[in-house]
Amino acid sequence: MIGIKKFFQIKNRHPRAQAMVEFMLVMPILIILLYGIIEFSRLIFIFASVSNASRQAARYGAGAGEVNDGTTFYQDCEGIREVANESAILVEFEDINITYDRGLTKNGEQIPIVDIDPNPDADTCPIEDNLIQNGDRIIVQVTANYEPIVQILPLEPLTIVSANARTFLISIPIFGSAAPTGFRAESPTPSRIPSDATATQTLPPTFTKVPPISGTQGFKTPLSTLSPTLTLTPSLTPPPTWTSSVTPTFISCTGVTNVSHSGLEFENNAMSMNIVNNTGHRLTVAQVYVEWNHNNGHNGNDPTLRLTQIQFTGQAPWNGDILAPSAFIPAYYPIIPTGSSTIKFVFHQNYNVFDGTERIIITIGTPGCVNYPIDSSN
Repeated sequence: MIGIKKFFQIKNRHPRAQAMVEFMLVMPILIILLYGIIEFSRLIFIFASVSNASRQAARYGAGAGEVNDGTTFYQDCEGIREVANESAILVEFEDINITYDRGLTKNGEQIPIVDIDPNPDADTCPIEDNLIQNGDRIIVQVTANYEPIVQILPLEPLTIVSANARTFLISIPIFGSAAPTGFRAESPTPSRIPSDATATQTLPPTFTKVPPISGTQGFKTPLSTLSPTLTLTPSLTPPPTWTSSVTPTFISCTGVTNVSHSGLEFENNAMSMNIVNNTGHRLTVAQVYVEWNHNNGHNGNDPTLRLTQIQFTGQAPWNGDILAPSAFIPAYYPIIPTGSSTIKFVFHQNYNVFDGTERIIITIGTPGCVNYPIDSSN
């Protein structure tokens, strides 16, 4: 009986030993699997951090306006990098490059800005004001290195790169969209002459009895009053009023009697547009806005093309010196005469390179045509 008990005790110990052996054989695989999950998750997290950093930094750099010290957002290099580093969790970024371009062509190729390398590997921040125009882009590229914590798996160090681009604006033309309203002109003439004064008669005099004087009897004869007289009392004369003697004229910039324009024309150092005013009335301009390719000049690589004069048919020219590639012309309110006229923008040197950003917008301020835009792009 004792021998049989020992036999079963030994036999019962074998499954425990077998389980230990099996666990020891499986444990390395399990450890490698768990470590692989941890490393893969860490790699994905670093990739997400890099991607989010470049996206948030580009969004900050494309913001409109200025920071507290007066620096524009796209020139605030330290601010852009600080926003990117806020996404650096469990990783440190190796490089944060900031550069700019003029968008993409139809083939997906970058359009460079003069003297600026558009390659995301370049770092050209800050950029000068005189190189920037509406529609340019800021590009932020963030780079981080991934390296396994423990070199158990055959994982090589990786370089994770993410670049994001955002378009920013330096000036925004705002124009009203309300439909033109009618305006009726008036020509005054006096009203009818007021009527003459009319005579009125006073009431007839009345006779009253005078009480008797003490010591007498009866009544004395009545005292007579003055005979009635006629007096002339003028009637009230209303002030003259003014009424229209001519049928009012309705002014409209649309329909048959509209205001139209031709396309932009370029000759030497001038950009012009022809305007046809069929309303039959001279129209007052409320605002003039213009855009031109700043990267122009003799060889197309001079980013200093300046607007120096504006000429409008038969009127005194506007003279100035504007360096920016887009502007609302200050204190310039010309008249659009009836018929055909031409507005011409003169630059300090020849206009040789056309990039499609050229635009003229003239806003009319005459009642009946208020906020009606003459837009060269339409």
